Amino acid sequence: MTGKRLAIDTSICIGCKACQAACQQWHSLEAEDTTFTGSYQNPPDMSGANLTVVKFTEKEESGKVKWLFMKDQCRHCVGAHCRACPFGAVKIYKQQIVLIDPAICDPTKCAAIDDPKPCQLACPYNIPKWKYEKDGAVVREKMRKCDFCYNRFTHPDLPAASKKPACMATCPPGAIYLGAANGILQGAKNRAKYLRTHGYPKATVYPKQETAWGPTRVIWVLLDEAAAYGLPGVGY
Repeated sequence: MTGKRLAIDTSICIGCKACQAACQQWHSLEAEDTTFTGSYQNPPDMSGANLTVVKFTEKEESGKVKWLFMKDQCRHCVGAHCRACPFGAVKIYKQQIVLIDPAICDPTKCAAIDDPKPCQLACPYNIPKWKYEKDGAVVREKMRKCDFCYNRFTHPDLPAASKKPACMATCPPGAIYLGAANGILQGAKNRAKYLRTHGYPKATVYPKQETAWGPTRVIWVLLDEAAAYGLPGVGY
């Protein structure tokens, strides 16, 4: 595969949510009303105001509780399944980054279509969102998802060292990294292989690229199998 790929190594992630806050700040997204559910995960899922969410999964193993952290977001599928948008608002840009064009995404037209919307139905990962809660009311705006911070790569006032996704730029332990697509995938596989021999026998790279859903521009190194995180599909 040519172009770039982003990897998120959950074995390094500390669950601090700095990436989550940086994403909201860079995209000028307002805070969403949330409710405490007994989990440190907050908000409970992605939404029109949260393009990425650090998910906290508690798993009991040998009588002990184990925490699994995972920064969830759009996978930027090479096949761009969300291009099922009937208005043509989903486009593939340079480096195969999948974006929703705000100039074309018409919330009035989208509102006339029953939920879930075509782009949501087509996405195997249930990623695109278009609503959130604020001041006790449901806010419906344009469909949103991670845009890979595409405008940071071309921003004239950002130094070269900052031309990367905001989540990556702010991650304290360096759990998020970007590079040549094939090299990043091989590096992730090597990392998973290392983890499997150092206390994490189920470590895997997710999602598996050779599936009907096709390859993705964003991948994860998981400490456990995908199902343990409640994720669709499998890793390897």
